[in-house]
Amino acid sequence: MQNTLIIVNKINNINAHILQNISLQTNILPFHQPLNIANINTPIINKNLSSNYEKPKSTIENKVIFENFAMEWIKYKFSLCNKTGDNPKPLSKKTIDGYYKIIINSILPYCKKNKKLYLHELTEDFIIELLKNIKSQNAKRQSYIILNMLFKCAIKNKKITENPLVNVDKPVQVSKTEIEKLTDYIEPDRQNMWLDYFEKENTDMSLLFETMLLTGIRPEEACGLKWSAMDLDNNELIINNAYKDFIVYDNDMKPIGHTRHDDKLKTPESYRRIPLEPRLMEVLLKHKQEQKELFKNSKAIKRHNRKWTLNEYMFLGRTYQPYVSDTLSSGMPKFCKKYHLEKITPYGLRHSFATYCSEQGMKEIVLMRLMGHTDFQTTQKYYIKVTSKQKKLEMKKAYDYKDICYESERNAS
Repeated sequence: MQNTLIIVNKINNINAHILQNISLQTNILPFHQPLNIANINTPIINKNLSSNYEKPKSTIENKVIFENFAMEWIKYKFSLCNKTGDNPKPLSKKTIDGYYKIIINSILPYCKKNKKLYLHELTEDFIIELLKNIKSQNAKRQSYIILNMLFKCAIKNKKITENPLVNVDKPVQVSKTEIEKLTDYIEPDRQNMWLDYFEKENTDMSLLFETMLLTGIRPEEACGLKWSAMDLDNNELIINNAYKDFIVYDNDMKPIGHTRHDDKLKTPESYRRIPLEPRLMEVLLKHKQEQKELFKNSKAIKRHNRKWTLNEYMFLGRTYQPYVSDTLSSGMPKFCKKYHLEKITPYGLRHSFATYCSEQGMKEIVLMRLMGHTDFQTTQKYYIKVTSKQKKLEMKKAYDYKDICYESERNAS
């Protein structure tokens, strides 16, 4: 019996060596270790196998569903929108809403269509094809930025090991065509005519547009203006609030509605004071008195027990609630069509203010502060346009000629 056990143990040792060589060459872990028949409770462990064998890397990333990870990331980003001691500079909810829309409308549909459900399946080649499939250049760029943030977060949390966007170029930003960039403003010598039409219309929206043209404030800043922002002692408008539209989500990050409320401004430099131009001051004071009368006489307002205070918004829509940027974007084309004016966007009013002030010789640092920018390069690059008057003056200097009036040709045409 003893001889039999010795022979069996020798056979087991031979098998152990065979299994060791297989595991080291192919990275396959043996299903079991050979046992010592003499003592069934004591396994025979090969010391070389236990010391040299390297377990395969974790495949946890294979189990990470991309959509679930993306929604958890969005939830985390929303948690950073609240100002706390640990988060003194909260993110904008509107920005995160934008992230969500890109994920839902551009990224996830393509992934599902191509049956790429797991995070590790989003390879470099797949991302390149995904970006090619997106038609809007802005959406391409935003998709790249959002995916890059998602992948970096996944690496940090050990869901994947590499960022598939490392060797992929970021799409170029194209906000508007060159023609649109050149024409999205009002020539300085036509601004008084626009102001006349704004005052002739005399609606809350037209007076909001006039305020933008004479102050250069952003659309959401104009929507968020309250009467308390008028500093009559110093003849200034205090820019310290924005009014925006936000998506409401359920616990599964599914949109269930919208909400509108005040929000912080775009940057710390956006909090500023702007001197009130005399014409605008007069228009706003008149509008203020008319709004007070409206609150006294409107049955619709009385039904909601609303009373006028300095905290009331300056400009109210049909339901006596503040406007949002989207409403202004749909209202401006109608106004331009009604009065046969050149087509511009609400943001074009901001461009027009910057262009007018620049042409009048305003100091760069002053204009930069009025626009709420960090540096003048932003103001100069994106907001100041070269006017027709400036072109003509520079051409006269270059070619040394005087204005010539071709009355006969004009009459003939």
